[in-house]
Amino acid sequence: MASNPPTSDSLQAFEILKDIKPKFAMINEKDFFEHKFTGLKDLPYLDREDVTLYCLTEEEFIFVRTTPGVNIFDTEEYPFVYNIQHKSAEEMLIASHEAVYQYLKTKPERDGSNIAYLHNPGRCGSTLVANMVSKTKQCEVQSEPTPVLNLSLIFNKKDQPVTRESREYLDLIKATFLLLCPDVNKKYFIKPWGIETMSLFPLLHQALPGIKEMLMCRDVRPTVLSFKKLIPEQIYKSIIPMKMSLQPPNYRDLWEKVKRGEGDPDEAFCFFILSTYHAYMEETRDRDDIKSYSYESLIEHKELFTKSFLKEIGVEEEYVQAAMSALEVDSQAKSSSHNQKRTAGVKASVSDETMEWAVKLAKEEFGIELEGEKGRVHNMPHQWNKV
Repeated sequence: MASNPPTSDSLQAFEILKDIKPKFAMINEKDFFEHKFTGLKDLPYLDREDVTLYCLTEEEFIFVRTTPGVNIFDTEEYPFVYNIQHKSAEEMLIASHEAVYQYLKTKPERDGSNIAYLHNPGRCGSTLVANMVSKTKQCEVQSEPTPVLNLSLIFNKKDQPVTRESREYLDLIKATFLLLCPDVNKKYFIKPWGIETMSLFPLLHQALPGIKEMLMCRDVRPTVLSFKKLIPEQIYKSIIPMKMSLQPPNYRDLWEKVKRGEGDPDEAFCFFILSTYHAYMEETRDRDDIKSYSYESLIEHKELFTKSFLKEIGVEEEYVQAAMSALEVDSQAKSSSHNQKRTAGVKASVSDETMEWAVKLAKEEFGIELEGEKGRVHNMPHQWNKV
């Protein structure tokens, strides 16, 4: 029996003022300007197509109403959904977790079977794959939706890492994904922010048993190089303490054990990448339903990779050529954040000493076998190949 919808005062709506809109781009910056707004709406307001989840905190969900006619899933202009939401935001809406849980109880029960989710460490071709899926027009694609990152950061700052026994978080995970993917008649594809989101591995399938999960991976050395080329040099050298503070507590503790000196940034990014692969391996010890796909296999076997990947997410083979058309363009070329620092022509290197350290770390701490000068994971489970 469906429960009664929450009362109107459980959801607050605020008009977004144009002169402070740039502040809205920052994650969880609502407190900066909340006092500037007035107004209330009923929770059924969330049923509108132009109202979408923007971010969340430990107490509230934050939504935006965007300009009428704007499709936030259109990756042609921006590859990341938060770019479109920010540019087109007209109104901000805030609701407590409990109010949203009650609202979702008035909806049909769902298990996430229309959602596909691509785990990744970042800089591994995942944005390209998201763009390939978008080209098929068969899925609503959300690339790096902020709420998924918010979820992970909430878990990562706990004193203990989340596990399959952390069932107290399942309602929050389920609500977040159902709000991101509200239409039961559409397929959705979510490519999250990399590095910090590995804490979802043990919980996602429990919250949504029907969700389709995959992992995108890449050889370690070129992945580190890609980060190093992307991030301005001075930031790259100083960012590690902040980035490490956002990791799950078990990986933060391990870094303190294995780092050399104050912590070399190249070694830290090796650590970030290997941590993601380790989290995947831990979750798949007794699961064979999370297939891993590599950037190298995409480049070497474009059509076969595309056929397999589309089949995995439930898209028919007739859309293979449409998906492959994304390989002809730079999937991140129109992202303002990436235009500021394009990787082409930027000189960078990762030393052999760093890779030797990574090989030792991978084997001794993670049970990961790296091979070759590029650091390919030899024992990655459930990996797609062309056979």
